Amino acid sequence: MVCAFAAITSLIIVCARTSGFQGGDLPFLALVVAPYLLLGLMAGWVNERSTDARVLFIVTLVLSLGGTVLLGLHAPLPNKVPEPGLAQSVVMIGVPLLQSMAVVLLGLMLLLRRFMTS
Repeated sequence: MVCAFAAITSLIIVCARTSGFQGGDLPFLALVVAPYLLLGLMAGWVNERSTDARVLFIVTLVLSLGGTVLLGLHAPLPNKVPEPGLAQSVVMIGVPLLQSMAVVLLGLMLLLRRFMTS
């Protein structure tokens, strides 16, 4: 639920930032949603009562809130005209990339932990 809410919120913020979509914006929109999809897949992979599930939930909350806040703070003021095209801002590209890197590192750490304990 947290992943779906954060993905939808991030998409709304990103879509509000642009005046119109272009064909080249679809990969960028996929990049915005990718960390949340990966977190959702990992959440289905771990046991409900394990320490991994608790760590994954905390990381999901931190990444979701942090990413949404950063994207929201970078959104234009209501009286300004949005920039054309989505992928023109460092923050708009950097936040999803950093989130994706953090999710991949977390997944590798959880996988390594699982191999070491079994």
